Amino acid sequence: MPDTSRPLVARSVPAKTLSPPTTVSPELQVSMSQMAAAAARAAGASGWVPGTPAEWKAIIAHLDSQVLATLPFVASLFPHKMVRREIAGVTIREITPATLDPAKENRCLVHFHGGGYALNGGEASAIEAVIAAHHCGVRVISVDYRMPPDHPFPAAVEDAVNVWRALTSERSAAMMGAFGTSAGGGLTLAMTLQLRELGLPLPAALGAGTPWTDLTGSSDSYQVNAGVDGVFTSFDGFAAGMAALYAGDTPLSHPLISPVHADFKGFPPTLFITGTRDILISDTVRTYRSMKRSGVTVQLEVHEAMSHAEYIYAFASPESAEAFGDLARFFDAHLAG
Repeated sequence: MPDTSRPLVARSVPAKTLSPPTTVSPELQVSMSQMAAAAARAAGASGWVPGTPAEWKAIIAHLDSQVLATLPFVASLFPHKMVRREIAGVTIREITPATLDPAKENRCLVHFHGGGYALNGGEASAIEAVIAAHHCGVRVISVDYRMPPDHPFPAAVEDAVNVWRALTSERSAAMMGAFGTSAGGGLTLAMTLQLRELGLPLPAALGAGTPWTDLTGSSDSYQVNAGVDGVFTSFDGFAAGMAALYAGDTPLSHPLISPVHADFKGFPPTLFITGTRDILISDTVRTYRSMKRSGVTVQLEVHEAMSHAEYIYAFASPESAEAFGDLARFFDAHLAG
């Protein structure tokens, strides 16, 4: 047996320059180059943490405006109809893709957007839902849940549960799945935990794309892939600030905030998606392993050289189509109707 009383030794890693690899598509190479250029322009910005609610709202509006600028291009690639309405007092956007499969008419997917529980609200919230609706050939309800600084935890979980409860009063949960990426993946898991606690119907299947499941920043890849990930470059600073902003007065380790600490017994089949440069690959793997130990049907898809959620940002790449294709096939395998 190893002597666990001995002091642990850290290892120094030399600095290096990372080029887009030749092992990915030209489209993903271009995305990686664009991310590298953006990171160089914003050097040091990820270490800044807003000090007041007004500062938070200003930077959130600025970052959301950059996402909104991509909407026309997304719509040109993934034609759809979008209707904004409310369910249980929560704003949602119902996306019906031009590719709607008549055989899936009775199915519905519920989507939760990413953005560190602070970004991508409003019109920016539905981009992933539009892409997923196209590839899955099914209607998607994208939930524009409340966020800080005005609405910290548990507002997002409450909104998710209330929308799900209302939807399942109208149709069978066996025909419904839930999914999201990053914070949206974490919220998908948190909602399901709360549904189980309340004795409400669970989704037939879940999609957790590179889920943010440990807001304490303890996972190994927070160190290993810091500066390697071209999207989520570092946990320290701005991202840690978003985690604290979301948690409010609740400990970051609370399982509805950091679901990696939860008991997943009885969970629905769950698909995980990540990439080898993803700063949340450890969050993803830890949650996947925990579910597997609990007897949950799980599937883990890891993409070469992909950074955090890059299958959304590089939406014109074959890797993105492959990731969303995996999501579509997973839901097809587990949803009724």
